[in-house]
Formats: sequence, structure tokens, C-alpha cells
Amino acid sequence: LDRGRFTFTFFAQDRQLATSLAQHAVTTDTFPGLPRPSQRVTIAIAPDERRFRDWAGTAPEWGSAVAFPDARRVVLQGRRAGSDAGDPLQVLRHELAHLALHEFQGDLPQRWFDEGYASFAAGEWGRTEMLATNVALALRGMPTLDELEESFEGGTTAAQSAYALAYRAVAEMARLDAEHGLTLFFNYWRTERSFERAMRSAYGITS
Repeated sequence: LDRGRFTFTFFAQDRQLATSLAQHAVTTDTFPGLPRPSQRVTIAIAPDERRFRDWAGTAPEWGSAVAFPDARRVVLQGRRAGSDAGDPLQVLRHELAHLALHEFQGDLPQRWFDEGYASFAAGEWGRTEMLATNVALALRGMPTLDELEESFEGGTTAAQSAYALAYRAVAEMARLDAEHGLTLFFNYWRTERSFERAMRSAYGITS
């Protein structure tokens, strides 16, 4: 199924899901602070858990979808996925945000920023998740960015906290400039190739 810059591949049972995802992807194809993406993307909808794991490769056990920026490809679960796989529209937008970020910034973003930005772009975190973030901060204190990066390798529980904290970090950055959000920061980062210099140039503060 071809829609705009997207090609969806799927088994017959997921035709309706693919059609809904395609329409949503085309109508929401912009991402905060980034120019509109132009690269073509293939989205493969796995018909079952076994094939999702085969196609997803090294995706963590809690992952319900995975993006491959170099291949411009997304793999996600089909309609047989359990409720823990999340809202497929939101899940796809999260993965497409990864691709949009890498199309503009290449390999500059560390994982914490990559995941935080994708969650921010997809609007994934609500009041409950923010409360969990506050509890994590109260119990363990504010991590450094290096510690946050390492948290993604600490197992399911640590990773869930890391996702929430990464989202919050990116959301707070976007709020620092009410007019431009992340736009100037992304432009400085791409030009100067330094996260720290981009923070200073865009927001006048250090990380």
C-alpha cells in the first residue's frame, strides 16, 4: 500500500490497520522543530509475535516496534498484538519521529535524546507517567545525561524510567523557547555538530 512517501507491507488480516496507519502517517507528517521529512519509508506490519521478533532483530523484549534509520524502515506488530503493544497510531508516529530526526541530524543524537524526542513528538506521556517520573526523581535524584544514556541498558524497569526522564528532558528543552521550540537548537546542532554548543547558542544555557 503506497501513500505519500510511505509504503506499507502487510498480510491480508492487517489490511484495515495498514489503511488507517497510512492515512494517519500522511496527515501528520511533520515533527516538532524539524523540516518536513522527504525520504521514502517502508513500514512492515508483522502478522504475529514470532515474525515480529524475526524482523525486529535486536529490539529489546519490551519493544512493540522498531525503526531502522539507515534502511528507512519500520517494523511494528499487527492487529494480533496484545494491549501492551500500545496504540498503533502513536507507536508508528514514535518510530517515524526517529527516522525524521536521523534524516536531519544523522547520527548526532545519543539514545536518550533520540528516544525522548520520539516520545515527545508522539505525545506519549500523560499525567500518570509524569507522576512516575517525579517519583523516580525523588527516589534516585536527577541523573546526569550520561547516566540517563546508560539507563536504557539496565533492563525493563530501568528503561521505562529512562524513557520518561528522556521525554521530560526534551519537553523541557522545547519549552525554553516559546517561539521557536526546538527549531533553532536543531539547526545549531546540525551546523556545529556539538550538543553543548547548540544548547548555548539556542538557549543561552549549558546542558
